[in-house]
Amino acid sequence: MSKLIELVGMLAPFAALVLLFLHRRRAPGPAWLGMAGAALAGCGSVAELIGSRVSWLGVSDMAEGIERLESASLVRFALITGGIVLLAIAALVGEGRPVPRIPLAIGGIAAAVLGGAMRFVHLDAGDGGFAKFVVTTTVDLVQFGLLGLGVLLLGIAVISGRDDGPEPLDDAVRYAGAIARRVQSTREDRR
Repeated sequence: MSKLIELVGMLAPFAALVLLFLHRRRAPGPAWLGMAGAALAGCGSVAELIGSRVSWLGVSDMAEGIERLESASLVRFALITGGIVLLAIAALVGEGRPVPRIPLAIGGIAAAVLGGAMRFVHLDAGDGGFAKFVVTTTVDLVQFGLLGLGVLLLGIAVISGRDDGPEPLDDAVRYAGAIARRVQSTREDRR
C-alpha cells in the first residue's frame, strides 16, 4: 500500500501536466500557468525519488541517514509547494463556470494544506534507530500522497468549467478506474 501511495504522489504532477496539455485550448493562459506549476511539482517528485535513494549513500549511522532524508524531503516540499501555488493561481483566474472549478480547487488546496501540515508533524520516536526511521518515512509518505492529490485536483480545476465541452474530471475518473483495474488484475495474476 505504501508503494501505491508513493507512486500516486510521484506521478500526480505528471498526470496533471498531461491533462493540462491535452485540454490547453479550453483556457490557454491558465493552462500554461498550470503546466508550469505541474512541471515544478514534477521536479519536486523527481527530487524526492533521487533524494530518498541517494540520502543513504555513505552514511555512517541511522541518524545521519534520517537527517539527509529530511533534507531531501524539504527540497521536495519547497518545489511542490511552489507548483501548488502556481496551480492554485491558474485555477482561480480566467473566465468560466465557477461550479466545477472552485470546489475542485478548494479540495486541491485542502489536500495540499494537509500535506503541508504534515511537514510540521514531529512524533517522538526516541533518539534514533528503526522506530524513528519508520515514523519519519510514514509521515513523509502521507505528506507525499496528500500533496500529490492536491496537485492532481488543482490540475483538473484549472481546465474545468472553462467551456461547454465534457468536463476533464470525467476523463480523469475514467482513466483512474482503468488504471486501478489494470493494477488489480496484475496483482491477481502474480498470485
